[in-house]
Amino acid sequence: MARIINAYDRALNKINEQLLTMCKLVDQRLTQAMKALMEQDEELAKEVVAGDDDIDLLDEKLEMGALELFSLQQPVDHDLRFLAATMRIGHELERIGDYACDIAEIVLSSQSKDPYFKPLVDVPLMGELVKTMMNKSIKAYIKGEPQIAWELDDDDWEVDDLFRRLLAELTDYMKKGPEYVDQARNLLLVARYLERIGDHIVNIAEMTIFSVSGERQPFKGRKDGMLK
Repeated sequence: MARIINAYDRALNKINEQLLTMCKLVDQRLTQAMKALMEQDEELAKEVVAGDDDIDLLDEKLEMGALELFSLQQPVDHDLRFLAATMRIGHELERIGDYACDIAEIVLSSQSKDPYFKPLVDVPLMGELVKTMMNKSIKAYIKGEPQIAWELDDDDWEVDDLFRRLLAELTDYMKKGPEYVDQARNLLLVARYLERIGDHIVNIAEMTIFSVSGERQPFKGRKDGMLK
C-alpha cells in the first residue's frame, strides 16, 4: 500500500523542487556568463545581469518556506538538519549567481573590445570544473550521498591550482606592457570569481554531510596555509 503524502511531506518536497529549480537557474546563468566572456557578447552579458533578481527571489522563497516549516511543524533530527542545510545551500547558490553576474559585468565594463591577446584555455577550464562541481554537489545533496560530497574538497584543489597558475601568468602579462593590462586584469578577476564559486560549492558539500550525519565543517583545516 502506497504511503499517504501529508501536508508536511508535500512542503518538504516543494522545498526540494525549489532548490533544484534554483540550481538549474544558477547553472544556466554561469554558463551564459562564461559564454559571454569567451565571445565578448555584451547582449548575453546583459541578460545574465538582468536575470539576477530571479535567483534572489528563489532564495527568498526557499528561506521563507523553510522558516514556515520550522515555526509550524517544529521538525527534529534529520528533517531539522535538512531544512537548516537547505537554507544555507540556497544562500550559497545565490552567491554563485552573484559571481556569474560579476563575470557578466566585466564583459560589459571592459575598455578593450579587441580580441583577447591569447587564446583562453585555463579560464574556461575553470568554468567547466566549477560547473561540474556544482552539479555533483546538488546530486549528492538531493540523493543524500555524502560520499560524493566528500570528493568535492579534492575537486576544489584542482580549481585552486588553476587559479594560482593563472595568477602568475596574467600578472606576468600585465608586467609586459600597458596593452595587456585591461584584459589581463579582467581575466584575473574572472579567475578569482570562479575560485570563490568553488569555495561556495565546497560549503554546499559540507551542508550535505551535515544533513545526513550531523557533522559540521568536515573539511576544516584541510587547506591550512593555502591562499583563500
